[in-house]
Amino acid sequence: MQRERYPGEQRGLTLFLGELQPVVELMLGEDHLLWHAIRRALQKGTLEALRHARQVFNHQPREIKQLLSLGMVEDGPAKVPSRDDLLDGYAAREPEEFVSFDLASTAEGDEPMVRLRHELVDIPAVRVMVRPGTLPSSAAAKLRAIADLIERDRRLLSQRFWADRQLHVEPVDPGSAGRERR
Repeated sequence: MQRERYPGEQRGLTLFLGELQPVVELMLGEDHLLWHAIRRALQKGTLEALRHARQVFNHQPREIKQLLSLGMVEDGPAKVPSRDDLLDGYAAREPEEFVSFDLASTAEGDEPMVRLRHELVDIPAVRVMVRPGTLPSSAAAKLRAIADLIERDRRLLSQRFWADRQLHVEPVDPGSAGRERR
C-alpha cells in the first residue's frame, strides 16, 4: 500500500481530478486517454491511480494543460468577442485617464514604464492584466516591482502630479521614484 507524500494528497488529487473530468469531457471528449485515466482513478480511488491520472495530465502539451486549467476556473470555454463587438462597446464610452504601469521585460531590476493614459475601457480603481501563458513567478515579480515603485513614490497616483507633468511635459523617470521635488 502506498502512503501519502504529504497530508491530504489523496483528497487533493480526488478534488482536482473531479473538477478536471467534466472539462476534459467537454474539450477533449470521452475518447481521450486523459478522460479514461481520470474516470479510472476516481472509480478506484487509490493513490496509485490518482497519481497516474495526474501524471497523464502533466504529460499533456502545455497548450492543452492551459486550456483545461482555464476551463476549470471559468463557466465553460472562453468565448472571444468579435472585434466589431469590442469596438461598438468602446465607442459608447467616454475616455478616462489612468496611470499605466507597464513592465514587459523579464530582466530583473527593470523599472516599470509609468505614464498617464486615456482609454475607452471600463476600469475599476485597480485592474491587473496578465497575458495567458505568463509564468506565475514572473507575473508576481513584476507586480511586486510595480508595488515597490508606488511605495517609493506615492505621487505617481496623484492627479495633481500628472497635471503638473502635462503642463511641463517632462518624462517620467521611474529611477527618480522616491526623491522629493523641491
